[in-house]
Amino acid sequence: MIQTVKDKPLNLQLAALNNLGLMYANGQGVEQDFAQAMQCYALAAEQGVAHAQSNLAVMYAHGQGVAKDEQQALKWYRAAAEQGLPYAQSNLAVMYANGQGVEPDYQEALKWYEAAAAQGDSLAKINLGVMYANGQGVAQDYKKALSYYEGGAELDDPVAQFGLGVMYANGHGVPRDMQTACHWFTLAAEREHAQAQFNLGFFYSLGQELAADYDKAVAWYERAAAQGEAAANYNLGVLYSTGQGLEKNTEKALQYYLAAARQGDAAAQFNLGLIYATGQDTPQDDTVALAWYQLAADQGDAQAQFNLGVMIAKGRGTAASQTVAKQWLQLAADQGDAQALYNLGVLHQGDASHQPNYPQALACYRQAAAAHDDAKVALGWLYAKGLGVLQDFVRAHMWFNLGAISGHPEAINGRDFVAQQMIAPQIAAAQDMARACQQANFKGFD
Repeated sequence: MIQTVKDKPLNLQLAALNNLGLMYANGQGVEQDFAQAMQCYALAAEQGVAHAQSNLAVMYAHGQGVAKDEQQALKWYRAAAEQGLPYAQSNLAVMYANGQGVEPDYQEALKWYEAAAAQGDSLAKINLGVMYANGQGVAQDYKKALSYYEGGAELDDPVAQFGLGVMYANGHGVPRDMQTACHWFTLAAEREHAQAQFNLGFFYSLGQELAADYDKAVAWYERAAAQGEAAANYNLGVLYSTGQGLEKNTEKALQYYLAAARQGDAAAQFNLGLIYATGQDTPQDDTVALAWYQLAADQGDAQAQFNLGVMIAKGRGTAASQTVAKQWLQLAADQGDAQALYNLGVLHQGDASHQPNYPQALACYRQAAAAHDDAKVALGWLYAKGLGVLQDFVRAHMWFNLGAISGHPEAINGRDFVAQQMIAPQIAAAQDMARACQQANFKGFD
C-alpha cells in the first residue's frame, strides 16, 4: 500500500503521488505496474489533483490496471475538465462525440472542445475543425473549420496540417489551390501522417494537378505502405503491374497486392484473383484465383462476385454448381452489374443438361438490355423462336435492331433473319418501337 510522507505539505505529497503513478504506468525507473499506478492516481485524484484525475480516467478508458470502464473514465475526465485541465476537456469531448460511456452529445462535445481549444489544445482544435468541416453536430462552416485547422497547424500538428491540405485540395472555405494543398500534405507527411503520404503519392502519380513524378509517387506510397496504409500498397501494385511511369515488375506488383489484400483491401483481392485466373505474368491457378475472388466477393465487390459466379458455373477451381453460381451472379446483379444479369439469364435459360426457366431468363435479359447488347440479342431470339413468350417477329426485330446499333454481328444477323419473315409494315412498326424504346431509355418496353 502506498503511504504519504507526513512531514511534507499535502499538495506536494499529492503531486508526488501522481508523479509516482506516472513512473509505474510508464516503467520509468521502476518495473511497469499498472495496478500500483492506479493506486497512486486514485489517492491523488480523490484529493482533487486534476492531473491524477485525468490519468486515472486514462487507465479506466484503456483498461490498464483495472477493468475497462468508460463511465468511470467519463467521471474522472469530467472532474479534471471542470478544474480547467485542457487535456481532460479534450478527451471528455471525444467521449461525448463518440458516445463512450454516455449517449452521443455533440453540444457537450462542442462545449468541451472549445474550452480546451481556448487553452491551446491542438487535439481540440483539430476535432473542432473536423466538426465544422463535416457539419457534425454543428452547421457546416468551412471558414471556422479552416481557422481551427490553422490553429492546430501553427502548433505543428500533422493532423491539422493534413486537414488544411484537404480544405485547399477541395476548395472548401478557400479557393482551390493544389500547390498549397500539397504544401500542407508535405508538412504532415514528413511528420509521418500516413494519409498525407498516400495523397502525395496519388497526386504525383496522377500527373494532373502536379507534374507527374513517379519516383516521388513511389517514395511517398512506400512510406504510407510501411505504416499499414492498404490503399498505398494497392496503388504500388497497380504502378508495378501496369508499368505506369516505371519499369513493369510483376513480382513487386504481386508483393504489394498481397500486402494490401492481407489488410482486407477488396480491390487488391480482386486483382490477385484476376492475375491467377488469367495467368497474367504468373502461373495460372484457378484454386488460388477462386480463393481471392471469394474474399473480395464477401466484401461486396460486384466484379469479384461476377467472376466467382462464372468460375463456379464452369467448374474452374471447384466443382461446378449452377445453384451457387446463380447466387453469386445475383449478388452482382443486385448491384446493377449488367454482365451479371446477362449471365444469370443464360444460366436460367439453361442448356441440354439444365431445365430452362424462361420467365427468369427473360426478366434478367430485360433488366440488362439497356446496357448489354448480348442481352438484346438474347431477347431477340427468345421472341423470334417463341421461347417463354409468344412468337413475335416485331419485338424480335426491335431487340435485334437495338443491338445492331453498335454493330453487334449477331444482332445484325438476327435482324436480317426475322426481317425475311416479316412484311414491310411490320418492319416499320418494329423500327418505330426501337426508336421509342431508346427515347424512353428502355423503360416501359417489352
